[in-house]
Amino acid sequence: MGGLLAAAAVLGFAMTKEGKELTEELQKDLKTLAKHLKKNLHQLEDVTEESFDELATKVVEEYAKKKELASDVKKALINALQAKWHEMEAEYLADKQEEGIRNNR
Repeated sequence: MGGLLAAAAVLGFAMTKEGKELTEELQKDLKTLAKHLKKNLHQLEDVTEESFDELATKVVEEYAKKKELASDVKKALINALQAKWHEMEAEYLADKQEEGIRNNR
């Protein structure tokens, strides 16, 4: 549900003149943040949806300070990342399983 709201917010923003220019930039930011989030996910002791959401918020807040993002853009990025929980969880578990196989060889 949160992902749909974020997508709707981003889509609504994309319809404005400024949004058309920023949408590509926002997508680049989202990809950058998703990579950073995935890397940091492996540093968590207990990977749960709650810890993932907290990490997503932290990653966006740190990024927003550097890029001076508006609060509505930060919220949209946080929601979009948090909506990727199931996808990132599956990748994380696959990585852990692959890592375990490599360690047992």
